[in-house]
Amino acid sequence: MLEFFRRHRGAFLITLTVAIIISMFYYGVSQTAANHEKKLLPTDVALTVYGKDYSVADVQRVQRAAQFTQYYLQSDELSSILSIIPSSGGLEAFGNFFVARHLMEKLGIRPSNEEARAALDKLPALQNNGKLDVSRGQMLEQLAASMGFDSEALLDIMKDIVGLRKLQDIVTKSYTASPLAAEKQYASSYQTFKGSKIVFETDTFKKAASVTDAEIKKYYEENKENYKTLEKRAVSYVFFEKAKDLDKKPLEERQKAQNAVVERVNAFNALTNSKDKPKTFAEAAAATKEKIETVPAFSQGSPPDALKAESDLLEQIFARSKASVAPAEAVEGINGWYVFDITKFEEPKQQELAEVTSKIKEVLLGQKADEARTKAVNEARQALSEGLKAGKKIDDLVKAQKLTLQPLPDIDTANPPQEVPNSFLIGQEAAKTAVGSISRAVDFDKGALLIYVSAKELRKRPDSAELRKNQVESLSDQERDRLFRTWFKKQHEAARIVISKLG
Repeated sequence: MLEFFRRHRGAFLITLTVAIIISMFYYGVSQTAANHEKKLLPTDVALTVYGKDYSVADVQRVQRAAQFTQYYLQSDELSSILSIIPSSGGLEAFGNFFVARHLMEKLGIRPSNEEARAALDKLPALQNNGKLDVSRGQMLEQLAASMGFDSEALLDIMKDIVGLRKLQDIVTKSYTASPLAAEKQYASSYQTFKGSKIVFETDTFKKAASVTDAEIKKYYEENKENYKTLEKRAVSYVFFEKAKDLDKKPLEERQKAQNAVVERVNAFNALTNSKDKPKTFAEAAAATKEKIETVPAFSQGSPPDALKAESDLLEQIFARSKASVAPAEAVEGINGWYVFDITKFEEPKQQELAEVTSKIKEVLLGQKADEARTKAVNEARQALSEGLKAGKKIDDLVKAQKLTLQPLPDIDTANPPQEVPNSFLIGQEAAKTAVGSISRAVDFDKGALLIYVSAKELRKRPDSAELRKNQVESLSDQERDRLFRTWFKKQHEAARIVISKLG
């Protein structure tokens, strides 16, 4: 047992698979090796950092550790350090880790076993309702061991994580977000605005649009390939219905009824799949005395009622190649098993103009309506914005433009009212719009709208102190991450990383 798990005497119920790790194991290294005639060996030099050589095995160990921490310990520190300097070949990014280790050594960052254990205790993967869950252990232990991580190796991973946190603290901890910037973001995120909207519905412009026969014909000629009938297939099938009301029968009787259906399916398939003298679909049905059902040609999107609910069966019917001569296997459906035979294929056919005129007309009307609506929105926004800048009143401007100004209820941008249509989109755009101004166009499912913001206010809320604190922390974290990445990139350049060119 790992020392950590022995201390806690638990069995972690983390059901995860090693497949993710295995699939990523040779990422980067294998990609580089594929470009060379000679296959890289674990002992070969993969890259050089600060003049020190690191082997393929070293890189693979880092990669496995990063994957392990991200997927199984739910910590992304190692993956984050690898992502600072991305590399299409993979190996240069792994150099980041060795750069970080060099910097930690240089700055005297040497986490102890106690610090590593304490950090392990606090990882999200080991928490339950904010407390260490000592009931989660054996599976994680086995997983770590299968990847070559014994108790000491696991502690080494945690030391790297703790060390990276300390490294970032040394570089950026003194930075705190500007109170003014944090307050501006808080105000933008939690303000309430008052205003009105001007709606431009697409249907209004559609009713005013018209399309000529010449336009319809031109569109048809340019898009003829898009107007073909759907492929159709006619099918004969045998349906083996599952026994009903099995839950009301004793176990032995239930199993007997289920086996009887399976035996019928197997008997039918045995005849059509016989290596000696395979029977045709019809011959197999006759020999087994099974009833054949037939349906006329149909498209996949418009199946007959009897097959409408059987999505797996429909997929198999239309996935089968026209040239295939192999008998179809049984397909399990909702209420039983199906064995089918495709009796007719109808290829897509070109539709004539007369058949699709109404469809094309609808498309063109929609296009013209969209164009007219966009033009009207842009012209209205420009006229209203210029008028407001000139000191005119919004009501007079709207009236002059023959538009309708509809009042909106007060909208809290952080919690827009659900009963107001498109309130989330309206709140987002209003937050970016100055008081006494017109917003940019807000597109929604039925058209577009403009928002006039008449007032904004930051109302008192019981959690305002906590929210402001979170805002400062969030901005500080974002800026610290940016500062650390900028600093680290310079260290990366100074590391003189050399990628091995074996081969």
